[in-house]
Amino acid sequence: MNPTVVIWILAVAVAVLVGREVGKWLFGANEKLMTKKRAAQKLAGILRDNGLRLLPALLEDFAVGDVQDMVEKIHDVCKIVDAGSDTILKELEQTYENVLARKLATPEGLAYIKARIAEVEAAPAPAEAPKPVAAPAKS
Repeated sequence: MNPTVVIWILAVAVAVLVGREVGKWLFGANEKLMTKKRAAQKLAGILRDNGLRLLPALLEDFAVGDVQDMVEKIHDVCKIVDAGSDTILKELEQTYENVLARKLATPEGLAYIKARIAEVEAAPAPAEAPKPVAAPAKS
């Protein structure tokens, strides 16, 4: 057999093996990204169930790969924060109400809330801060 033919056969075999390994590496990286996207979708659902709206929307855009919409929503959140709007506080209040209602719906949660209230009521009142003493006048 001609040595040139052998070299070409070996080159094709090496190219196939290298291509296979590169493909496995790329699909492995893709699988890691897909795992992150699935986790982001799951987290977005949990946060939405608890009453949040802004963060779950960002996570869902990440999960579907819509980077442009995600950047626009981040920009909108920055505008809300810069404007000093109480939108975020209202959203957090709603989340607090949802979590509290969920806690109060179970006997264990109700017992937990009662225990926390008892701890707060039993704690001593914080001492008043000492009043600053005026420095003596220099003569």
